Amino acid sequence: MKTIYECLQSKSVKWVSAIFYAVVILSVFVLMYLVAKGIYNLIIAWVIMALILIPSILSFFIFPMYIVADDEGVGVRTLARTKQIPYENIDRIVRVDEQPLFSPISTIRLFGSGGVFGYIGWFRSKGIGTFLSYATDEKNVFLIYRKKGKPVAISVNDPDEFLPYYLKGGEK
Repeated sequence: MKTIYECLQSKSVKWVSAIFYAVVILSVFVLMYLVAKGIYNLIIAWVIMALILIPSILSFFIFPMYIVADDEGVGVRTLARTKQIPYENIDRIVRVDEQPLFSPISTIRLFGSGGVFGYIGWFRSKGIGTFLSYATDEKNVFLIYRKKGKPVAISVNDPDEFLPYYLKGGEK
């Protein structure tokens, strides 16, 4: 049986994403204005615009849209691909409730996005160590501890429905 869980973004993630894209659009317009006034060369402007727009567009392709739980494992679906974690590789799934996992006090972002479309990338936390994150809501986070590899953090819209599905059908 295949079950799909939405990865809705929290209000703070929506605000950070909106502000980020407003700044990107404003930067492009300012750059076009500076080129029109003759302050910047057109080639330099294209290079700067590429440095601004490429990460912005790529972040759109890697944010998680939904989590797929089926008979084979748990998958994180993005626009670019599905990251599949087979049940044979899952040691346990733990819900993170005690404190926000992505607070600046407890977690360091090593590489990735710390709020634009979610918390996506590699992070390091004192209690967990290094982990891969596909979380869009910092309050509904699950950690998937794998037998081989680093843990993976995900978030789903309805956390009370996700964990019982895993506990019933996912473990051997």
